[in-house]
Amino acid sequence: MKWLKYTAPLFILMALFPAVGQASTSFSDANCSSGQCDKQIRDLHALARYGSFEAMTLLAMIYATGDGREADPKRALRFLTRAAQHNHPMAIYLLSEWHSRGFVAPHDPAEAEALLAKAIRFEFPPALYKKALQLLQDPTAENLTEGLALLQRASDKRLVDAMFLLARLKREGIATAPDLEGAAKLFKTLVLSGHEESRPYLRESIAQLTPKPESAELVADLQQSYDMEVIQVIGRDFKTESMLGNMVTQLKRSGLYLQGSMLRIRTKRCDDTTGCISISPRAGDRDLNQTISGRY
Repeated sequence: MKWLKYTAPLFILMALFPAVGQASTSFSDANCSSGQCDKQIRDLHALARYGSFEAMTLLAMIYATGDGREADPKRALRFLTRAAQHNHPMAIYLLSEWHSRGFVAPHDPAEAEALLAKAIRFEFPPALYKKALQLLQDPTAENLTEGLALLQRASDKRLVDAMFLLARLKREGIATAPDLEGAAKLFKTLVLSGHEESRPYLRESIAQLTPKPESAELVADLQQSYDMEVIQVIGRDFKTESMLGNMVTQLKRSGLYLQGSMLRIRTKRCDDTTGCISISPRAGDRDLNQTISGRY
């Protein structure tokens, strides 16, 4: 490939890139300010004692921000460091972010980069995405090749931001060969996952592909997906009051970090109906990895 042919000016690339994502460190959505999350936080402590690194990571964020508990940066750093030392990818990535920003952990760009590289080795999607953005914003041929490869890997792991950026790059032929069909398929997947920002892009892709006879089957499939209403359904017996509650339930449901037998909570799946997709969680509304990493 001749990179010059497909390389846009830097300002065009920058216009497409979102700010480098930071792992969520707040639970304002959980409404924990008035003690509503006390039970969930106590449960997290119990789960952490039984070796749940996900629980340790959540507790690190809670004590770092003071959401639901009085802020305790030293305690936050202890929880996160312990999880990272046990090679928990999410904790490694979050610790990298903290060192990069000087938040809770000392500002240490070298340590941040080393931890980011480690998270990439574990294929943690936000780490792949962050490094891809770094490389694509310095568009030499070598950086573009590596950056696109990392972006593709993050997209393959269904990181929404990565899928959305890759689709737009493919659609415009920026930093890669134009691939309208590949872009349209990504937009379709995003729309079906409830990503409303992709809807106008899917509509435009359909309009661009419609005049091409060889794309007739694909256009019909894309149009059906565009017209389809997506309904998020949570089972009747899966009722929690907060995002944090969902996460705790997910960890408990795994059965890995509890004394005694596995806690089993059934979810009721609804039937598919014409013109809609009904999505009922098998293992929780959104698990911790999905919530923090942005995957669906």
